[in-house]
Amino acid sequence: MRIVSLLSGLAFAVSLGGCNRSSPIANDAVALPDNSVGDAPAAGLAAPANAAAAEAVVRASLPLPNDGMAWSWDGQEGAAEYGAGPQAPAFEIACKDGKLLFHRIDAAPAGGKGTMSFTGNGHAASVPAVAIGDTATLSSSWLATQPPSDTTQAVARVFSGPGPVEIALSGTTTLVTVPSPLSLRPFALCRI
Repeated sequence: MRIVSLLSGLAFAVSLGGCNRSSPIANDAVALPDNSVGDAPAAGLAAPANAAAAEAVVRASLPLPNDGMAWSWDGQEGAAEYGAGPQAPAFEIACKDGKLLFHRIDAAPAGGKGTMSFTGNGHAASVPAVAIGDTATLSSSWLATQPPSDTTQAVARVFSGPGPVEIALSGTTTLVTVPSPLSLRPFALCRI
């Protein structure tokens, strides 16, 4: 009988202990609305309560590292040029003889071959490039020539958004362009 009363006392103590323990989920908890993203419900709160919104504001306020470069149009050449001015382009897109030319003006080794990559606006594309020019005088550069194709359509998608585009090529400094409708003109001329 003594064991039975000890077991009943122990069971009663355990049940009392369970009554005082709080649940990890409150009984009056409410589900967030279905259209809530991240910590969007904190939109009315002062920073840093809404970290996602604060980060978006900071990114939007930072200027692009373009060093005063901008897009311009060379009507004579039918080329969109990105650089410090018409006489100093760092990158060009042109439509010549029905082909798109992507020209990265930066030192290239004699006989060099590489891949010119474009990333931006949620898209990425790449084209093969070769070194051109006189490497003895360091007036060389990189050129990629492509007929209208799925590849050139992919490059056009990269440039068609509102955001910056990164142009990368092994051995060169990555170039970050600002958005501009001028960069799309050569694609239109080649009917892409």
